[in-house]
Amino acid sequence: MEAVNQLAQQYLERKKAELAPDVVLDPDDYPAELQKAKASIALHQVYGVDLNATAVDFAEITLWLSSMAAGLQAPWFGLHLRRGNSLIGARRAVYRRSQIMDKSWLTAPPTDVPLVDIAARVQHDSGDLTDAAGRIPHWLMPAAGWGSTAESKEARSLAPERVKEIKAWRRRATSKPSKKEVDRLVDLGYQVEELWTMAYRRLTIAEQQTRRQISLWGQHPDDSPARYVTREQIEESLADPDGAYQRLRLIMDAWCALWFWPLTEDDATPPDLGEWLDVCEQILGTQREKSRTDVSRKNQEQLHPDNAWLALADQESFELYTAGAADHVREVVAEHPWLAVCQRIAHQQGFLHWQLDFAPVFGRGGFDLQLGNPPWVRPILDVDALLAEGDPWWMLAHKPSESVRKEKREATLRLPGMVDEVLDGTGDIVGLAAYVGSSMNYPVLEGLQPDLYRCFMSQLWAHQSVLGIISLVHPETHFTDEKAGCLRENAYLRLRRHWQFVNELRMYPEVHHLVSYGIHVYGPSGDVAFDQATALYHPDTVVNSYRHNGDGEEPGFKYNGHWDTRPHRSRIQRVTDDTLTIWRDLLESATTPPRRSRMVYTVNREVADVLARLAHADRVGSLGMRFSPGWHEKNDRTKGYFVQRWGVPDSWDDVILQGPHLHVANPAYKQPNPTMKSNEDWSPIDLEHLAADAIPATAYKPAGDRAKYDRDYTHWDGDPARDHYRIAWRAMAANTGERTLVSAIIPPGASHIHGVFSGGLSEVDCISVIGGVSQSLVSDFLIRSAPKATIYQRAFERLAIPPLDHPLVPALILRTLRLNCLTNAYADLWAECWDSVFEADSWTFTDHTHIELGDVTPDWSMGTPLRRDSDRRQALVEIDALVALMLGIPAEELCTVYRTQFAVLYGYDHGEGRGRYIFDANGRVIPNTVYQAWRKKGDNLSWSDRTATNASGYEYTYELPFTTYDREEDMTRAYREFERRLAGMDRS
Repeated sequence: MEAVNQLAQQYLERKKAELAPDVVLDPDDYPAELQKAKASIALHQVYGVDLNATAVDFAEITLWLSSMAAGLQAPWFGLHLRRGNSLIGARRAVYRRSQIMDKSWLTAPPTDVPLVDIAARVQHDSGDLTDAAGRIPHWLMPAAGWGSTAESKEARSLAPERVKEIKAWRRRATSKPSKKEVDRLVDLGYQVEELWTMAYRRLTIAEQQTRRQISLWGQHPDDSPARYVTREQIEESLADPDGAYQRLRLIMDAWCALWFWPLTEDDATPPDLGEWLDVCEQILGTQREKSRTDVSRKNQEQLHPDNAWLALADQESFELYTAGAADHVREVVAEHPWLAVCQRIAHQQGFLHWQLDFAPVFGRGGFDLQLGNPPWVRPILDVDALLAEGDPWWMLAHKPSESVRKEKREATLRLPGMVDEVLDGTGDIVGLAAYVGSSMNYPVLEGLQPDLYRCFMSQLWAHQSVLGIISLVHPETHFTDEKAGCLRENAYLRLRRHWQFVNELRMYPEVHHLVSYGIHVYGPSGDVAFDQATALYHPDTVVNSYRHNGDGEEPGFKYNGHWDTRPHRSRIQRVTDDTLTIWRDLLESATTPPRRSRMVYTVNREVADVLARLAHADRVGSLGMRFSPGWHEKNDRTKGYFVQRWGVPDSWDDVILQGPHLHVANPAYKQPNPTMKSNEDWSPIDLEHLAADAIPATAYKPAGDRAKYDRDYTHWDGDPARDHYRIAWRAMAANTGERTLVSAIIPPGASHIHGVFSGGLSEVDCISVIGGVSQSLVSDFLIRSAPKATIYQRAFERLAIPPLDHPLVPALILRTLRLNCLTNAYADLWAECWDSVFEADSWTFTDHTHIELGDVTPDWSMGTPLRRDSDRRQALVEIDALVALMLGIPAEELCTVYRTQFAVLYGYDHGEGRGRYIFDANGRVIPNTVYQAWRKKGDNLSWSDRTATNASGYEYTYELPFTTYDREEDMTRAYREFERRLAGMDRS
């Protein structure tokens, strides 16, 4: 309704400008004229579809109430508002005879044929054959996806015999047709065109006859034709099962329904090809090509307004009679029980055949404006939810063991009706996934996992008129999905505006605050040229950024402790083919077409310049790293490789790491509590008291055959990955959190679940360099500039890396090792990477440090790791400066990246949020209890106020003064000092 309101306002504003100064709209008349404009748009130009019938009824009521105007007859929206599934339905697309003969119809998408030829045929009373004549509609051909309900694991388990029957039927139905059967299909194709023409004519007249005469300001009087058909007549004819419209619909419905054939159906069997053709001919009729022209001319005789509606009925009857169609469809349904099953499925699923149901729109070329907020979901089967219909235990249990699940499943399935409940529910999801995942139905999505919002994108592009505009609110995973290059290319060519939002201000209250989404405005396919802004929190930011003059500090994610909604001209970035080339150089291989590159998200132009610098750097992928996804947390646990049990392992060989074990340059960040209540039931590890032989507690333990456990974990060309030091990182990406790329070096022996990803090299010094690079803000920024829910091998491989012979590499290695080598499990790594220059190295400044950086020996000792909070922070700050300097990024740009891209870290550094970094005089971060006392009392704190016991059981007294450190100042100081040292190296 908001769209109707805005369009009506735009109409009056533009019409006033067009007619001024000769014609002026009296301000007193404006409300009435606005209401008439709203009524005209709502009644004549608004179309809508929803699977929920109640939602359709509500939309009709809303439009009715909003469009009421003086003297307006009661409106009717029955032709424009439909209940249906927008994504599942037949369309006007055809195959050639040769594609049937070579069976390529089973894998190749059909050729779409616009409906404008039928519109022209009707408009000019032409007897010419249509553009689709002589070819075969795709929905007359048995589909490879028929019987998709048999493809689920649940179906194979619960109804194995029925699954075999369905698959055998599908093989028969999709076998190569004989030449005679192909001839019959071609004849049916001709007949379809005749019936579609009649349905188009009837729907067009129905639309004309349901118009209301509304005199709009600035236009000539409405010349709508006189009404000679009642609403009741229209409803009756369009619902007539024996009319052309419903006959077409029945076969289209049946074709769709056979994708969803229920495994619980006992009273009917689906048709083989012969029976399918028989029924199509009985429902639609069929005639030979040689009679087409004569029949077409007979059917296109001029219909005058006073007889058009009745004459249409006569035409349909004549056409169906001469084509040999059955007189009454109900008799055909009674003779073929499977057809009744298809009708039932169609009613449940609500198939929508756009070019038939909205034929007049597509006769005009498509929709001029399409708006929507498609579902943000994928059709993923949730068997537990189906079982919960019988026993709520399935929704309440927390990580039960596999043996308990198996026992409970058997008991639940014994409940009356539960097997059918699970089979039917499974069939609905599997059928939907198969349909929308078929390249025949959605060619641009070929090779991608089904995702409903992507299907809507593809479909709305297909429904767009030549000058049509589309505006959608939807997720943006297609911009960062490695496999979605084809879809991305189509999107880039159509995009006109792209505004990416993060839901922190809860513009969508029901959506998690960290979820990102976008407003996407598409036009016709053309050159790549669109405006975009990212990291937005409120729509006003975009509007006001266009008005901004470009002066002042460029915005970021947060400002003064709040989400940064400040407008700035630098937020609006123009994306062209040149931009896509930079993105390609950053994210893809050199052979990837730029228009298929994943998207880079930058909040302002200055950080975009940083990425442009990184585009030409070498990549981690060039070093030949080998990777491991680890154990699959669910599947491999189900297979018995490990079990859930808390405890401290006896050795690293028994360690199974999870994401919370790790933090940036810290492989001993947290460990699970014995209670294991949730994924947040973890406690920090005190590094200052970490034993030399410490091993973290874990929630998973190896189980079953230990030889099989060792054998089946990742091997690299026969070499066990667990025999190596590896860089491991959290695979789940917190794109707006403190850090996104959270990596640390892990020792030999350890395994991990797939919530952690890891990679290794035989050269351990390279592991240290890559580890340091990956733990820098520059690498983190590169990852979050192309945000995804997960960080796997390809994302890590695209990290920029400096030359391995750079003079500052030893400085990077030393700081990386002192951060990561926390126990004697790293003694070999330390020894192999040892360089005598370590002893001569020093901090770039010592304001916050408490030990000497170069106070190390060739052998690992308890003094090797950096343990104090301030020392560890200093090492990370210096790694940030080192990596930036070695990659050619100026200190100012490094600070801009930090300030604008790492809002949470910036807040923590300024004493804000739960993870705040406020240090005491000894360089320890003060805990929350001490902070709360300090906040209330200031520096007037007693000994007990300043004393706290941490989760590891150790007591500390925190010494005043308490303070924060300025990361921008510290990174800049470190950068300048490293510049000085590098210059000295060059001179020597």
